Amino acid sequence: MLALELPPSVLKAIDKIRRAFLWKGRKDVKGGHCLLAWPKVTRPVFLGGLGISDLQKLGWALKLRWLWLQKTEPEKAWSFFPIQAQHQVQSFFAMAVKIVIGNGKNTSFWTDGWLLDQSLKQTLPHLYSAVAVRARKRTVFDAITDGRWISDIRGALSVQVLIEYIHLWELLSDVELQPEVEDLHIWKFTASGLYSTKSAYEALFIGATQFDPWERIWKSWAPGKCKFFLWTAAHNRCWTADRLAKRGLNHPPKCPLCDQIEETIDHLLVSCVFTRQFCFIILQQFGLQAAAPQLADICFVDWWGGVSNMLSGQGKKGVNSIIILGAWLI
Repeated sequence: MLALELPPSVLKAIDKIRRAFLWKGRKDVKGGHCLLAWPKVTRPVFLGGLGISDLQKLGWALKLRWLWLQKTEPEKAWSFFPIQAQHQVQSFFAMAVKIVIGNGKNTSFWTDGWLLDQSLKQTLPHLYSAVAVRARKRTVFDAITDGRWISDIRGALSVQVLIEYIHLWELLSDVELQPEVEDLHIWKFTASGLYSTKSAYEALFIGATQFDPWERIWKSWAPGKCKFFLWTAAHNRCWTADRLAKRGLNHPPKCPLCDQIEETIDHLLVSCVFTRQFCFIILQQFGLQAAAPQLADICFVDWWGGVSNMLSGQGKKGVNSIIILGAWLI
């Protein structure tokens, strides 16, 4: 995946096998067995997934490594190999790298984000479209030397092209190249400024919603199967009566434990009278009976978060583990 782009059909076939193994432990699985959509499963754990790699995004992250090495190790023999990176990968790279111009010999004038937060190609699209195709590959050094970027402009000059031309002229008036200094490329998503596949992969999920209980689940001492159950419960993907009813499947009319109201995951784990008594007895053993669910507690994740925030360090891990085991037993 670092050198070659796998066809979508191959990625789909691999994901089909991985999905079936996760949900049923076999080669094939039906849609009804999959409790959570695969794109959500393949998110990092702090975004609500299981940390299983999204193969397409992983491939993009690995392609970003090639682009990074071309910029930071241009003297290597393989740096001259033509890298077929998708348009979205190239655009992301331009956004992800901060460039401090030195001599301008290892920075693309039009496609690298060296002058503004975005590349000139994105910032000045009309002017870029008027540049000769071959000239679009010029480095900053080549383009600025003798004003070659000006002579590269071809065709009719529209009002938009002229406006962007004047804007670029003004921006370049403050640029001075330093012949003895190499261009510096800084990766924005690590403290060191150096590229890592992990940081690139996680950056591709920027904008996704944070999964609040991820630490409480995955950093506890509970067995893996119990953590997995709480993960599905936090996503409301357990087959409780309310979800069975929505799909027209047979379901108990009321909660099997209290026989009072309809069974939901929040009712089962926090608001059922049986559950409240069960939690009180368990937490009482640790002097935390005051943290047991009350009548006002109707959301399991919110109640759990409140209890967890009362403690720190090993105590927090211990209580989280107890709550997970208690939910598993219920």
